[in-house]
Order: sequence, then C-alpha cells, then structure tokens
Amino acid sequence: MIAPLRATGLADHQLAMALPLVQLTWPKTDLAAWRRFVLAIRAEGGGMLVLTEEEYVCGVMAYRRQAGPKGPVLSVPLFTVADLANRIGVVRALVDAADLLRERLGCETIEMDFDPRQSHLAARVTEAAKT
Repeated sequence: MIAPLRATGLADHQLAMALPLVQLTWPKTDLAAWRRFVLAIRAEGGGMLVLTEEEYVCGVMAYRRQAGPKGPVLSVPLFTVADLANRIGVVRALVDAADLLRERLGCETIEMDFDPRQSHLAARVTEAAKT
C-alpha cells in the first residue's frame, strides 16, 4: 500500500529535513547555502514539500513569481522528488501544488528549471501535467 501524500509550505524547521533532496539536484549545497537561498526566494515566492503521513520528505520545490513578456510567470528553479515506491504520486502532488500556486499568484504559465541529470524527472513532470 502506498502512503497518502500531502503538499505543504516549506517551514524553517523543515529546511534540514529537505536538504538531502535539494542535494540530489544541487549536490554542493550545504545547509547554510540552502537557508540563504530559501530566505532570498521568500521575497518573491517560497518553497513546498511533499510529505508522507509519517512526515517523510519525498519532494521539494522552490518557486517565485516573476514578470514575463506576457504577464506574471511562476518560476520553479528547484523541483526534486525521491520516492521509489510512488515517484509519479510525488511528482503529481508537486505539479498540482505548482498549478494551485500559479492560479493563486495570478500567473499565466509555469517555467521549471531542471538539471540535465533530471531528464527522466522532467519527462515525468510533463506527463503529469498533461493528465
């Protein structure tokens, strides 16, 4: 049985718990750099986590609202998941959270940045966004 998932805003007390997932995408990031990044991005956006009911962090996303040529854009510079049992479920939870944020922040589109090592994840995100 796959545990239920929930998306939630990234709180200060969860930064250390999210760091191992952040390091999957940004391997050289330490806790101090991660804290600085989150503090800086909160001026324009924030972060989201996907948690299991046991509070296991299995997805992390950072976002900001930015101006685009055709209006506001939800920019996602960090999108990482790590769950072998329910990877598509975690992707779906983060994609749904990003879409809700897009609507709430009045953005027309979502732009996600992926590290080249995340090509498989990028394909999963595209697949989840279509359904």
